[in-house]
Amino acid sequence: MLRKALMMVLGWTLPCLALAADKPQPPVEFVIVYPGGPDAGGEGKNLAEQLVQHLAGATGLDPAQFAGAYFNDNQQAVTYLKAHRDAFVLGGLGFYLPQRKSLGLQPLARLRGEGGSDERFAVVVKKGRYKALDELRGKTLWGSVLFDDARYVDRFAFAGKLQSAKAFDLHPTPRPLSAVRKLESEGADAVLLNRAQLEALKQLPLFQGLDIIHTSDPVPTVGLMFIPTARTKPVQDKILKSVLQLCGTPKGKSVCQGVGIAGFDIVSSESLAPVIKKYDAR
Repeated sequence: MLRKALMMVLGWTLPCLALAADKPQPPVEFVIVYPGGPDAGGEGKNLAEQLVQHLAGATGLDPAQFAGAYFNDNQQAVTYLKAHRDAFVLGGLGFYLPQRKSLGLQPLARLRGEGGSDERFAVVVKKGRYKALDELRGKTLWGSVLFDDARYVDRFAFAGKLQSAKAFDLHPTPRPLSAVRKLESEGADAVLLNRAQLEALKQLPLFQGLDIIHTSDPVPTVGLMFIPTARTKPVQDKILKSVLQLCGTPKGKSVCQGVGIAGFDIVSSESLAPVIKKYDAR
């Protein structure tokens, strides 16, 4: 009777095990996080798809094993990554620092812009209107940078000397150049720019009518990070190698240009220790 019972159990369980073994694994995710960036349903989706196609081709891995996702909102990206943990993330220091513990993120590469690897932030105003940050207290501050983590902005754009939400009337905008144009008509008091945005602005005649009243210290960057899992660890080295070469390839170049990147360099958690300490400080 025992043998009959075992056969009955095995007869039910073995087919179930076979079905489970045949069930395809969910894809490894490549997630682009670009706060205040292009719309997630149009240009953003295309960027994610291009990234997946390039990395699959560059690594020689099956494209069917991967999926791409794009978010221009940090919190939406966090929610997605908590449900899809087999993931590589293309994002910045402003995403890595606040989420590194809750998501278990590890940095792999840092961003390199046209002007170098470090980030800088600057506050620009209409020429002659304001001379220092203190004069902006209670005034409007615009910028796409303001979509990022507030603690990150306060600690690194303003050296931890103020809380931007209390010091200014904040206006996050995905169109910083439009905000800069508002300075002339005094529809805006000041605009917070990152390094790439400021360098681009300097090439325009519009810059001649502006003053830079604040510039941050250099800030290290992060570009590629991942959540170490049984699915991501085996392909980590191949993905890193292909990302380091990404911006130098015809297909990858359009992805890099879409998010304002010139290239990538290897980075480690140890090299980011000073900024982690600064971010975590009470």
